[in-house]
Amino acid sequence: MKLGFKKIILVVIIGMLVGSGCNSPSTTSVPSSSGDTLIAMVEKEIAKKKEREKAIQRFRTRYLPPYFDRKIQEYYPIIRKYSKRYGIDWRLIVVQILKESYFKENARSEVGAMGLMQIMPRTAREITRELDIERIAKDPRENIAAGIYHLYKQLKYFPEADPVNRLKLALAAYNCGPGRIFDARDIARYKQRDPNSWEAVREYLTMLTPEHWQLHLEVWEQGVPPHGYFYGYEQTIDYVDDIYENYQLIKHMF
Repeated sequence: MKLGFKKIILVVIIGMLVGSGCNSPSTTSVPSSSGDTLIAMVEKEIAKKKEREKAIQRFRTRYLPPYFDRKIQEYYPIIRKYSKRYGIDWRLIVVQILKESYFKENARSEVGAMGLMQIMPRTAREITRELDIERIAKDPRENIAAGIYHLYKQLKYFPEADPVNRLKLALAAYNCGPGRIFDARDIARYKQRDPNSWEAVREYLTMLTPEHWQLHLEVWEQGVPPHGYFYGYEQTIDYVDDIYENYQLIKHMF
């Protein structure tokens, strides 16, 4: 096992403490078992760091386009500006853009979502009225501003959730619309689960399809999810998990 210089010094110091103790008669020597525990802790931290470095390298290879550095330089000011305005970590937005569009300005989904942040036309019209920006579909910087603002709006739907769950619920709402999340939370409450837990909501997103009609009759008077059946839950679950995992990695890069 190769150790960094500082870690080698730490292990040597631990060994000296264990082997010789202190010269003062009033000081009790450190038991060897304690020294072994400290060394094991150091080794564990080294192993964790190596595994994280491997994960970061996989992230670079799989997710970062060859033009990534150039795109970051180009869009960092606008990402930073609006992330700071709405209290969101700019690195999260970078990962979200990678997931949404791979930093391709002209990206357009099959359902009509547009630009770097993949804003739907209806959402773009709402944001145009609220922020007085009109070129969301054509101006990449306005698209970023609109996307960050839209994520901020989703965060406001879940004020009682802890920070991690609030972020995951907001990302899910960004992807599939808040209505689907509200319906899954209704089922969570019916099942006496925490509606502010992403794990619970994640589970019940899968139950918004017609085959769960008996459950729907128990949860809702009308017998169907208020926001309609939902078939895209796998995409939403992947969206949240993927972004959150890569967000943890990119925080070690910037």
